[in-house]
Amino acid sequence: MTLTLISIGLSSHKDLSLRAIGAANQADKVYAETYTMKLDTTPQQLCDTIGRHVHPLTRGLMEEDAENLLMEAETGDVAILVGGDALTATTHISLVIDAAKRGIPVKVVHGSSIITAVAETGLSPYKFGRTVTVPLPEKGPVDTVIRTLRDNREQGLHTLILLDLDEPERRYLNVNQAITRLEETGEFNMDTLLVAVARLGSENQVIKADTAKNLKTRDFGDAPHAIVAPGRLHFMEEEALKVLASCPPELLSDRKVQGDVDRLIEKYSVGSRRVLGELQTNPLPKTIDKTQVDELLDHTKRYLDDAEYYRGMNSPVALTSVAYAEGVLDALKLLGLVEFEW
Repeated sequence: MTLTLISIGLSSHKDLSLRAIGAANQADKVYAETYTMKLDTTPQQLCDTIGRHVHPLTRGLMEEDAENLLMEAETGDVAILVGGDALTATTHISLVIDAAKRGIPVKVVHGSSIITAVAETGLSPYKFGRTVTVPLPEKGPVDTVIRTLRDNREQGLHTLILLDLDEPERRYLNVNQAITRLEETGEFNMDTLLVAVARLGSENQVIKADTAKNLKTRDFGDAPHAIVAPGRLHFMEEEALKVLASCPPELLSDRKVQGDVDRLIEKYSVGSRRVLGELQTNPLPKTIDKTQVDELLDHTKRYLDDAEYYRGMNSPVALTSVAYAEGVLDALKLLGLVEFEW
């Protein structure tokens, strides 16, 4: 009575470890789930490598009929072969949790994954933020990708962008299509430095760093593809991108990664200091009537409305709007026009 998740690895059946093969041979029944990623292998090659029959497992059987898998694991040893590392897909950890709740012992044989293999770009795996996926067009917009890029950039972190697929239909989103989807939002700068990877971990892998605009026109061949948006770079990462990803040196010269908060601080600091140096004071005293004060208070309310609107969608703008509102209120108080306590 055991459920064992066995990682196939990043590229093909050749990535199966000795431990993985041994675990498959000890099971009463072996399934293979390959719909979450494209592998350069066939069910027959998996059978030949393991030395026993492997039952194909479709998305429906894995997600909707997981109950049957668990029932089998309650009476025997069931092994499931999974592309990449067995626990990089939400479906699989869900199955592990359900099995544990039913008292079924769970074993995991780990393997290579895009999550770690992306270090072949020369970017430190310790500096990656949240990973995100560009969906196929019919599956929805890329809002989450834009927000994730913004959030990771805010902290100077790299972003791994996975590209969606429909394995049964043999449809795989490529680098060119993914960049086009980002460009169409109007919120993505096509001069952004990206690293495109194709068939990472295989003998014919491709790793290329360039602007999104240039990568969009390049042919990267067969899937699977992925993209990395670098954050702040250590000098060794810069050197690695030039040597390992053929990054044009001029893209790294004086490169400055700014999050939206830093950008807004710089923008408004420069503007405010310029105004301080140029402004002229009007003759005093100056009469201010209630209508003018009310207009400023209404202006403050509109800033707060903006903050509520952008909250969660664009946090830096929301924060800036709140700061504007507080600034107007402070100015009114300093001029003795209103009374309140913070």
